[in-house]
Amino acid sequence: MEFKDVGALTKINKLNYRDLAIFLIPIIVFSVYLAVFNPCIATYDTFNQLHQIASGSFTNWHPFFHTFINMICLGIYPSTTSVCILQILTFSVMWMVICKYHRDDEGDLRKGFKLQVILTVIICIIPINALYSITLWKDILFSYFLMFLCFLAKVMIDRQGKVDIKFILLLSIIMAFVAELRGNGLYVIIIVLAVYAIYLFMKKNRKMSLALAILTVTFILLIASLNVAYDVEDNEKDALATKLAHMLADYDLNLEMDDADRNQIHKLINKDKVKEAYKPTKSDPIFAITDYDEYDNNKGTYIGLAVKYSLKDPLHCLQYLFGASPMVWDITKDGDWMGRPYYMSGDRDRLQSDFNEFYVRHNNTPTEPYENLSYANWGTPAFNLLNSLALGIEASFFDTIFNSPALYMYLSIILLVMIHLITRTREIYLIYIPNVLNILAIFFSTPIQDYRYLYPNLLICYLLIIILIWLRYGSSDEPQISLNPMEYIRKLKN
Repeated sequence: MEFKDVGALTKINKLNYRDLAIFLIPIIVFSVYLAVFNPCIATYDTFNQLHQIASGSFTNWHPFFHTFINMICLGIYPSTTSVCILQILTFSVMWMVICKYHRDDEGDLRKGFKLQVILTVIICIIPINALYSITLWKDILFSYFLMFLCFLAKVMIDRQGKVDIKFILLLSIIMAFVAELRGNGLYVIIIVLAVYAIYLFMKKNRKMSLALAILTVTFILLIASLNVAYDVEDNEKDALATKLAHMLADYDLNLEMDDADRNQIHKLINKDKVKEAYKPTKSDPIFAITDYDEYDNNKGTYIGLAVKYSLKDPLHCLQYLFGASPMVWDITKDGDWMGRPYYMSGDRDRLQSDFNEFYVRHNNTPTEPYENLSYANWGTPAFNLLNSLALGIEASFFDTIFNSPALYMYLSIILLVMIHLITRTREIYLIYIPNVLNILAIFFSTPIQDYRYLYPNLLICYLLIIILIWLRYGSSDEPQISLNPMEYIRKLKN
C-alpha cells in the first residue's frame, strides 16, 4: 500500500464542516478548563518568566524565545489567559490539519471521520491534555511543535521527497521553533536537520535539501538574535553542569575513587551536604550545593572525571542513568520518583502558594497585575470536580493508562512497526526520529521526573493512531488493513 501523496497542505483553503468539528472539539473542552482554572495553571518556573517580562530584565534561565512569546501575548492582552488561548489555538489548528490530511473529504468516508472525532474527544477529555493546554510551561508549545514536525516528516515521506519551497519554508520554521523553545531543542534539531536534508538529497531533491539547511539555520539565528536585542543575560544554571554534578555526586557516594579525584569533586559540590542533597531522580538539590564558577573554570576536568569513572564502572554508569531517569523507560510510577504529571493540589490554591514561593520567600516584588495570580474559582464545585478528577487519576492506575510517557513510547513503537508492515516502507521510522532524540536528551539530562518533558510521547502516539485510521479507512468505508494481530506476526516472519 502506498502512502497518500496529497493532503491538507495543498488544499488548506478548502475547509469544511468536518474540519470545523475537529477544530472546535479541543477549543470547547480546553476553554472549559481555562474557565474553571482561570487565569491559568502556573508553577515557580512560570512566575520566573512573568517577573522577567514585568521587570524588563531577562535571563536565559528559560529559553528566551518562550519568554518572548509570553511577552507578546501579554502585550496584546495583559493576562495569562492570553498565553493559554495561544496554546489552545496552536494545538487545535495543528490537530485539525493533521486530521484533514489523513481524510479524503471527497469520498463517502463516514467511519474514518467518526473515528477521528471519537479519538479527538477522547484526547481532549483526558485531563493531562486539557491541563497542559492551559499550563504556562515552555514544554507545552515545544511538544505541540515537535508533534507537528513529525507530521511534516510524514508528509515529506508521502511525497517521496518531492516537496516545494513553500513546504520547506514551513518545515524550517517549525524546526527553528523546536530548536529555540527548549534547551535541548537545538541538539534535537541539529541531528534532525542532517537526517532530513540527507533524505531529500537521496530523493534527488538537492535544491530543497540545501534550502532546508539554509532556511533552518537562518531562522534559528534570527530567533537567537532576540537574546542580543533584549540584552538577555546568561544564567548560572547550566543543564550539562547540573547533570555532571549530579552524576559525580552519585559516583562520590557509591564508587571507589582516587583521593585526588574525590577532592577535585568536592571543589565542585559541597562534600558536607552531598549525602543529604543527593536524590536519584531529582538533581535540583545538587544544583543548590554546586559551585558553578568552579565548573566554568575547570569544565574539561569534571567532564573528564565523569567519563573516567563511567568507563571504569560501566555497569554502575548504566544503573545511574536508568535510575536517574525512570520515567523514560518505566511504565509505572514508583513512590520514590521526584516529579509529577501535573502540579495540582487538593488542599490549597496552588497558584497562590507558588506565587508566595517565588515572590515572598525569594524577596521578589511583583510590579504588574498579571504577576498576582490565584485561582478565580478556587473551592467552587466545578473547580473541585476537575481538580479531584486530575488528582484521582494521578493517584491510581489510570496514571499509567493516560499519562505514562514510557507506555506511549512503547505503543508508538508497536504502531510504527504495524505501519511499516502495512505500507512496506522503512521510511516511516523517519517520523519518530525527532521524538527519539528528545527522549535521549531527556534521558541524559532531565532534572526531575516531570511528565511534561516527555509529553511529545503522548501526542505523537495520537498522531500514529490517526495514520492507522487513515490506512484502514483511507479510500472507502471498506477496511484497508486487518485488525487481526496474527497477520502482522506472519508478515514479520516473512
